[in-house]
Amino acid sequence: MDSEKTVKLSIVIVNYKTPQMVIDCLESLLPELHTMNAACGEARVVIVDNKSNDDSVAQIAGWLSAQNPFAQTRITLVESPRNGGFSAGNNLGIAEVAACYYLLLNSDTIVRPGAITTLVKRMEGDCRLGALGPRLEYLDGRPQVSRFRRRGVTSELIRGAQLDLITRIFRAKNTAIELDEPEQEIDWISFACVLLRADVIEQVGDMDEGFFMYFEDIEYCLRIKSAGYAIKQELDARVVHLRGGTSSVKRNDSNQQRIPAYFYQSRSRYFTLLGGRRKLFWANIAWYTGRLLRLCKRVARSTVGPSIPCEWADLWRGFFTPQRQHPLPVFKNNRQVT
Repeated sequence: MDSEKTVKLSIVIVNYKTPQMVIDCLESLLPELHTMNAACGEARVVIVDNKSNDDSVAQIAGWLSAQNPFAQTRITLVESPRNGGFSAGNNLGIAEVAACYYLLLNSDTIVRPGAITTLVKRMEGDCRLGALGPRLEYLDGRPQVSRFRRRGVTSELIRGAQLDLITRIFRAKNTAIELDEPEQEIDWISFACVLLRADVIEQVGDMDEGFFMYFEDIEYCLRIKSAGYAIKQELDARVVHLRGGTSSVKRNDSNQQRIPAYFYQSRSRYFTLLGGRRKLFWANIAWYTGRLLRLCKRVARSTVGPSIPCEWADLWRGFFTPQRQHPLPVFKNNRQVT
């Protein structure tokens, strides 16, 4: 990247077989590019096609060719030679443009007016911020939970049990932070839309391509926090998240269908990075303990919701075959300790 050509903001969108969603997202972004240009500085958009092997590139290129010169000079379409997953696609997009800030934006999003400028101005005003997310919401305006505490052994107990009593008892360890909760320390935010500071990316490194999809956002945010930066959410910036545009995980979860293997492989990688196979083992045992409590309630003829098929076995995917494992880096005084 040429530092002499640094722009204020680069927006990275990774596409995998969702060309119409990308186009809808770009339609919502075009007015924001004008607003950013006037208020904060030049913004660019990089679309990375993660080797969709369909007509995605042709559709997006066709839409772009019909736009005015302002849009054409600020939107770049990049074809990845492989589908390396979410992290790999975003890393490729980040490397394409030298910028002060990078906004990672899902293809299944619609940006509300003023959201991008609001995020950039908030981050410009606070040098302690390493990652900043907007308020994610459904198309009808209902809020989505998009700020979280770190996943740990106790949160796996909660996830296995899925019982209100257990969730209340261990509320301080529950992963989701609801919007109506008092001020809470955020450990990670959804990477459906997240603004990152370029200096932070340079300091903590690229996103971990050992994660194909899921858990890479948690791991990256933990690196950012370890380096001494804060993770925040700007509720005045609103972005619609349609959910599940590329992945079937959320869709399968809500429909009680078996979740793809890559989710559990990423989960195994995350816990192993946190504390080796021992950490992953105890996380799995905690999940089983929670599930046993859930079964006890069912035996007592109390109503419990349905479960995800085969999850009890899928938890062990990746346990014996970790991918390129490395410990999370440790920082002291904003410098990595080797």
